[in-house]
Amino acid sequence: MARLVVVFFGLMGTGKTVHAKALSAALNLPVIHSDAVRKGLAGLAPTTPRPEAFGKGIYDEDFSRRTYAEMRRQAQEHLAAGRSVILDGSYKRAPERDLVRQLAREHEAAAVFVLCTCPLQVVKERLNRRTLNKEAISDGRTELLEAQAQDFDPVAAADQPLLELDTSREEEVAAAELLKFITRQLKGEGEPHATGRSSGPGETESQG
Repeated sequence: MARLVVVFFGLMGTGKTVHAKALSAALNLPVIHSDAVRKGLAGLAPTTPRPEAFGKGIYDEDFSRRTYAEMRRQAQEHLAAGRSVILDGSYKRAPERDLVRQLAREHEAAAVFVLCTCPLQVVKERLNRRTLNKEAISDGRTELLEAQAQDFDPVAAADQPLLELDTSREEEVAAAELLKFITRQLKGEGEPHATGRSSGPGETESQG
């Protein structure tokens, strides 16, 4: 069975962490969350709020590069031990996605991408609920959403195999589609591109 690096990516509030955790539980795979890694590098507990302005503080480009480098370091340990691994983050920069593919190749594994999307209104509702959740580790907020969408590098042909997962559906429905896709990739039977969503990151009507 193939080893995978499964990358959940997309805008804030699109269900990346929910589905990364669900896949982790279903397949008993380790999952590395960018929010937790970022807070750890800053010397903060994961649930400590850090409501920075967009692209500032621990969310600036330099700190983000450090965050994703640490995620790759942790992923490398799992791959070296013969395990597949899940990465959960926005991965808005195409070069960061390139580095994940490079890491996978170095360990004779395959990088697989899951782009989480859903309609803008659903994202806003989720983000508003998240501000009330004291256990949330993400600092994503509605006032940052448009800026992130505009700052998101387009999904490229290299980001394959790719599942475009519409997370506005019932969680069980989206989870079943996801599990089917990843299971096929583990067996080496996967199609390069599958879609179960409405629109990609940065698109006005379905920023998710």
